[in-house]
Amino acid sequence: MSPRLIALGVFFASFGVHAATVDDYAFAWPLQTQGDSAAWQVDLTPEVYAAIRSEDLRDVEVVNVAGESVPMAPRAAQLTTAAPSEIELPMFDFPGRPPGAGPTDDRLNLAIERDLDGRLRQLKINDGLDRRDAAQTAGQLLLDARALKEAAIDSLWLSWDESSNTTAQWSVSGSDDLQQWRMLNANATVLAMQQNGNNLSRRQIALNGAHAKFLQLRRLDNGSPLPNLHIRARMLMPSSLIQAARVWVDAQALSAPDTKASSSFFYRLPAPLAVDALKLELATDNSLARVQVRSRMHAGDDANAWQSRAEFTAFRLRQDDTAVGNDETAISASGRSQEWRVDPVTPLDAAPTLRVAFRPDRFVFLAQGVGPYRLVAGSARTRRGDYPVDAALAQLRGRLGADWQPPLAALGARVTLQDAAAYTPLPPPIHRDWKTWILWAVLVGAAALIGGLALSLLKGRDPAAKRES
Repeated sequence: MSPRLIALGVFFASFGVHAATVDDYAFAWPLQTQGDSAAWQVDLTPEVYAAIRSEDLRDVEVVNVAGESVPMAPRAAQLTTAAPSEIELPMFDFPGRPPGAGPTDDRLNLAIERDLDGRLRQLKINDGLDRRDAAQTAGQLLLDARALKEAAIDSLWLSWDESSNTTAQWSVSGSDDLQQWRMLNANATVLAMQQNGNNLSRRQIALNGAHAKFLQLRRLDNGSPLPNLHIRARMLMPSSLIQAARVWVDAQALSAPDTKASSSFFYRLPAPLAVDALKLELATDNSLARVQVRSRMHAGDDANAWQSRAEFTAFRLRQDDTAVGNDETAISASGRSQEWRVDPVTPLDAAPTLRVAFRPDRFVFLAQGVGPYRLVAGSARTRRGDYPVDAALAQLRGRLGADWQPPLAALGARVTLQDAAAYTPLPPPIHRDWKTWILWAVLVGAAALIGGLALSLLKGRDPAAKRES
């Protein structure tokens, strides 16, 4: 059975295919889907956001070639954690220290020889001790951990020839310059024992996510050296979010709306966007200003609708032919905003350039029906329904692997459907109170019945009674 049938089977059992009223939408974008997949992802662009009218993005759908709406749902960022990795660390003898000397008391005279890749090849410390087999000394060891690229170290794993029962105690210190040392684990025991057919082994020294370019292992007990010792570092791989890539957009500079705000600079984005970073570039060289950046949803909102988004020092300095400016500034999420305002605390003689970054909303849709598919957006007449798309994706991952992700579809050029007419709400339906109509029907029927009875009574009166009267 194909992956597409697995995914769509979830929906055929509970959802009937219905035709999306594409005539109720303002614009459409063809979706470029290369290859065959049961599901696809699509990121909204500023052009799509400009067409949307609902705050909850409900006036966005995907339709197939027959104009039928396909199952679609927002795609939340996915948290993934890579499997921990291990690497064996180069090892060097370390000279002993006087009793009681702490790990931060060392002041070493170093002679270091490196290979072309920058790795330690020979190390001379204080008394000219060269690199030797670590099994020849029971004192201290130096590990070169620079190959870890400053990754967090979860633990050290020791291996040696187990010719007899062995127990060893170590302390571990870390350094980035071989001068200043910090304690990472004050006392750790490793052992390998066999007794009565039972094996007991402990080879791990926990470092709990420490960062260090060099590690110093100091033997705390007076036991024999561990023969043919090798040490591996197990790294903690950071969790990462699978989410839409950040998109940078240039803000359009506007003239100040009134003279009272002449010291402020105003900008507009092509659509309301959920901005999470910005970059402000001053217009003139060798200038510096403290600025406040504010935003609001739309033009014409209440003056109190401006929300403070960032406050920092912007600068532009030039040295010879090189201009240096401030880096991007991360800001907290505060919904979508289209209007932006820069208020310099220090006056500026020209408007700076404002660029903002946002992560577009990502949707996932199932390839139901026949393509090509289109994304339609912008309507005051219809809203997208709710679909349990995650249930279908879970089945797909069960077959294709836990790391499988739907491929990303690209948007083509915009096509106009109903344009402004799609933003005109449908006239409200005529409200007919059926209870009132039924009541009136009952009253009219009762009146007719009573009138009929009265007429029949009059026709049935005795003629003699009529003459006497």
